[in-house]
Amino acid sequence: MRVAMGRRYDTIDLGRQDAWGAMVRYGKTVVVVCLDAKDLGRRAAADVAAKIRELLSQQDEIRMVFAAGESQITFLDALAAEPRVDWKRIVCFNMDDFYDPGMPEEFTCASQTRKQLYDKVRPKRVHVVAYNAPDPEEEAKRFESIVREGGGIDILCQGIGTSGHLALNEPHETDFEDKSWVRVVRLAEQSKIQLRDDPNFKALGYIPEMGITMTIPLLVSARHIFTMVPLGLKRPILERLFALKSPSDELPASILSQCDGTLYLDRDSSPI
Repeated sequence: MRVAMGRRYDTIDLGRQDAWGAMVRYGKTVVVVCLDAKDLGRRAAADVAAKIRELLSQQDEIRMVFAAGESQITFLDALAAEPRVDWKRIVCFNMDDFYDPGMPEEFTCASQTRKQLYDKVRPKRVHVVAYNAPDPEEEAKRFESIVREGGGIDILCQGIGTSGHLALNEPHETDFEDKSWVRVVRLAEQSKIQLRDDPNFKALGYIPEMGITMTIPLLVSARHIFTMVPLGLKRPILERLFALKSPSDELPASILSQCDGTLYLDRDSSPI
């Protein structure tokens, strides 16, 4: 066991320093601490783009999953600017969205990813949740069938919520062995508090009670996992996360300790 910042983290292994900042491990996940949110976005985008180029040299197309939210802003902007990425061979999915038929489309998760990424790079195909579908359960089935038709996920790009959620898989409402790949869920109160202050959704004035999300088993089945978590508002949940000895539905993001991947923090969000 190592000691970091005066706290004891059973799953954290302090590693070497490099030019980008501290590099440690959270279980199987490599943790990279960047200077600030812009530095994090640039570094994560460079790593994701390098992985895209590598995979496209080996296969005809790849399938990627993206998240929305304030924590993804610098990453999505930087990824859209990465050179030599053949987006015409990439199929993109949004991992989740709110469900509220009366909500203006501009406040959906899909609207952010379209503006920041898809409209700029023009992927081969884009699949998103229909936030205004007549029946949320039927929409979850529809979205899941599309995911299943094409096989697995090559690259997952995601964040961690202040509730400890991945996508909209909330504490004590998440099954790490869920047989479904997509579910209708209720948002935790902490998630709604965070999202009401998110610049992408703030003007809406409220956050819907329900969402449709990819489940944990689908997310962690991705061949390559990149998790971007800048900003000081994320430090409290990361402190709790790093203190857990093993994955727990108390904090769904704790499953990352069992996943090979990379977790990018900045100096504001990092508790280590």
